[in-house]
Amino acid sequence: MNHLGLVGPPDLVARRIAVVPGLYRIGRGEVPGVAVSFEPGDERRRQNLLAWFERGAEPGATLLVDDWKYCCDHDPGLADTVRWIAAASWNVRVIVTARALDELPERLPLRVEVLDFLSLHGMARFTKALAWKGRWWKVPVGVDESGAPVVVELTHFADGKWRTGSHLAVPSREAFRSLVLGLMTTHSPKLFQAWFIDAHDSDVFDGLDQAPHVVARHRHAARDPQKIADLLVEESERRLEVVGNTWTVFDHRGFDQVMPQLLVCVSGFGDIGAEVFEAVAQDVGKSGVQLLLDGPGGLADVVVGDCLVPANLDEAARDLPALMHQDERAPGFFALHEMPNRHAWRSRPVKLQYRVPVGVDEHGQPVEIDLKSKHLQDGMGPHGEVIAPADKRAEAVRALTLGLMARHSPDELQVVLVDFHGSGVFAGIDGAPHIRHGIVDLLEDHEQRTRTLAHNNFRNIWDYRAAGLVLPELLVCVDGVQALLEERPEFAEVLRTLATAGRTYGQHLLLCDTAPGEHGSYRLEFTEQGWVRRIGRSVERVVLPTDLNDVVWSLPIRMTES
Repeated sequence: MNHLGLVGPPDLVARRIAVVPGLYRIGRGEVPGVAVSFEPGDERRRQNLLAWFERGAEPGATLLVDDWKYCCDHDPGLADTVRWIAAASWNVRVIVTARALDELPERLPLRVEVLDFLSLHGMARFTKALAWKGRWWKVPVGVDESGAPVVVELTHFADGKWRTGSHLAVPSREAFRSLVLGLMTTHSPKLFQAWFIDAHDSDVFDGLDQAPHVVARHRHAARDPQKIADLLVEESERRLEVVGNTWTVFDHRGFDQVMPQLLVCVSGFGDIGAEVFEAVAQDVGKSGVQLLLDGPGGLADVVVGDCLVPANLDEAARDLPALMHQDERAPGFFALHEMPNRHAWRSRPVKLQYRVPVGVDEHGQPVEIDLKSKHLQDGMGPHGEVIAPADKRAEAVRALTLGLMARHSPDELQVVLVDFHGSGVFAGIDGAPHIRHGIVDLLEDHEQRTRTLAHNNFRNIWDYRAAGLVLPELLVCVDGVQALLEERPEFAEVLRTLATAGRTYGQHLLLCDTAPGEHGSYRLEFTEQGWVRRIGRSVERVVLPTDLNDVVWSLPIRMTES
């Protein structure tokens, strides 16, 4: 008797088990059509039911463990008991349900049915903010006959060091569609775009072509394959020019120049011909153009066999692309930082130190600022600018400084505020314990840091901290910097000193004005379309948290009291 694993939300699971006779269920609540149902927390009845199944139950009986993870939380020994029942009782059946594929029990022989496409990807519902978190490495497309996930590797290491894209062959129509929709569901259009090339006019891309990731859909490509070849070469050359001299497209993204992967999805590959795609296939490492073919042809690095795809794949292909176009509300400050309504001062890996989200992009994904220097710790700094009218600058300053202070204690970060116009741009922030009040001699601070590191034979502040010593980063926020320099030209020496040597000694500038200066390596700028983050040629739209005005008057006080 086949044991069964069902993956999906409760409503789809209930519909599926409604046709199964003789069910004895462990799970929360009641389900129509179940002969007996016990709550997982009802230990006496649950144990009696399991003991009955261990003795053989009655021929044809089915033990249903509904929501495996929830039930195991109430009975840590449930897994061993159910494995024994499945192995020893030949005349009974076991059905296990789970909300996600990775929640199914291990070492239990199950014929797995994935009822829901989102459950395959570990999601209960789709929102852009929650779903588009994927990295361009791999994506599940279904399960094999043994119930194991079938996961497609999108990249490989060409020489053991540099990651490069893999060309894929997926002959199965359903697996082909599941892979494309899976990428759309887990990656934003900033990371992944698609070209659909159909040799004829099939329905392979129906529904999928409505997603925002789709750049073009070419029908009847077999009639003029040379046109397709020319378009692909043109796009590849454009991308190679953008990437420049970096080793790979993935290395290029390390400099915050995000160029999306382009997946060229080909239906009817055999009718178009491999020669159309040979030129772009050679540039995958740098151009980011990858091929997804519906048949092997010598170009594919990875061939994906047939598998069982989610039962509602076609329904998901119809509904999910429409959700991807819907606007979503910007998160509040604490939701953006994924913390409760308070600060979270704790140690973090070096990569995450002094790196904070300031808002979200148009796809609901965090847009971050990293104070660390590009040259020392692969950051975006060391210095930045806020460019906006006087009445708007406070928004960006609050988003950045409050985020930094919420994640870093005063032992890790100190802030100097210089409000030349007295406009109150730093109001509220100035109550945080990170603020150095009174007159601060920035050149003296620089000299003191220089002496401290030199006395202990450290080259920079990061080596100093790695030895277990404490020296906080210093963020110097200056509002109205141009007017300040006009009235006090001597301040130019302070800026030059910190701009040139600050990254070594942990000193950072945040200069706020209506026009950009010469010291910023990143910039938050207010435009006609709203806020953007600029780093080199990279321009990202930013929607700031909706509740900054409330947080700036409450969070600094809570920090001071803690």
